[in-house]
Amino acid sequence: MRIHQLELKKHAKYQKISAMLGPFPLWFKTSSDCLIACNDASPFLCSALIPAMFLGEDIEIDRQYYVSASLLEKLPHIQTIMHAWNPIFKRIKISATSQAFHTSTTQLGHSAFFSGGVDGTYNLIQHANRLDNLVLINGFDFSMPLASWQHLVNRCQKTADLFNKRLICVESNLKEFTGWTGLARFANFGASLASVSLLLNPNSMILSGAVTYDAIHPSNSHPLLDPLWSTESCQILHLGLEADRAAKIAVIKGKPEALNNLWVCWKDPRSNCGRCAKCYRTYMAMQLNNISNFHFSQVVSHSAIKQLSPKSEEDLSFYEYLHRLAIKQQHHSLRRVLRNIILRYRFKSVIRDTERLLLNSAWSQWRQSKLSHQQLADVSVFPKYSDAIQLERLHQRLKQNPRFISSANIGSVFD
Repeated sequence: MRIHQLELKKHAKYQKISAMLGPFPLWFKTSSDCLIACNDASPFLCSALIPAMFLGEDIEIDRQYYVSASLLEKLPHIQTIMHAWNPIFKRIKISATSQAFHTSTTQLGHSAFFSGGVDGTYNLIQHANRLDNLVLINGFDFSMPLASWQHLVNRCQKTADLFNKRLICVESNLKEFTGWTGLARFANFGASLASVSLLLNPNSMILSGAVTYDAIHPSNSHPLLDPLWSTESCQILHLGLEADRAAKIAVIKGKPEALNNLWVCWKDPRSNCGRCAKCYRTYMAMQLNNISNFHFSQVVSHSAIKQLSPKSEEDLSFYEYLHRLAIKQQHHSLRRVLRNIILRYRFKSVIRDTERLLLNSAWSQWRQSKLSHQQLADVSVFPKYSDAIQLERLHQRLKQNPRFISSANIGSVFD
């Protein structure tokens, strides 16, 4: 995978930096007063690494650009970890010009990623004395059109003002790039955040952990991996693993304005819908913290909560923490609901484990042949029988469409 055509364009309100990653045009936009290095390919190398490992392609960066020497030295370690988790990610070679970076009095101060949720708000409160900036991204975890994006910016700005922090907005087509490769969100999650970190180059950048130390599972955003993306001038930290979601809400409860401004939803940032899994989990955590006045757009349905189904072991850990807290607080109705959710997941996991044992069987091969593209699971850090199929289809797309044209609807507050 060749990284080339790196270009920085400056406008009155914003600047846009872009580069070609193989056939894909990856770009970032941010405020014009942020210092962006025009020949530093380190952010693009972070984004390219996992897709290139998936394709089994070496990375070659045009010689007129450079990358952090410290980052380049640690990439083999990152590759070893990802390959150990899922062998579909092959070890590759990286050809690049490197140089040692230096801290500067003009670079951004200490920063944290923030999108208005529980994890980010908790870390903001815990590290308020050291933080200078909050960084909000459109086109990474979500791709919002302008109206929704503006609402989220306004919501996050309200919390930033509450804590006297600067809110920095970044817009990118990172999410489209990850989806185009056939990778799941958490297969390129930490690498994408590292891209934005190295683009902005603050003294330090905090990534908010979603789980606790006893529930860490393989993920591209992981306390083992995230610090490895650091450079000589930018330290990347993965913090917040000492508290589960309910414990974090207990801390946020002490800041009522921040609590009331939380956005915990997958839907419209103007409100919390009360109908998605994140709203349901937050509702239960609120109940267990004796918070009854947090507003959801619709009254949370207890019958819907009973039907919740965790998607992974990491997802399951949220319910296990809530279950333990429900037992401790003798909240019998929630205890029963959470117990049934956990038992149902465990039963299904036995079936999934049995399927893995049949990986090379005729039955498994027959099932693969019947899968449509829509039924294939995206490639993640956990190996699946569908990984090889996704890889083959990506190779076919690259052969048929040698140049990709971005079409994501990513709203911009800069235009």
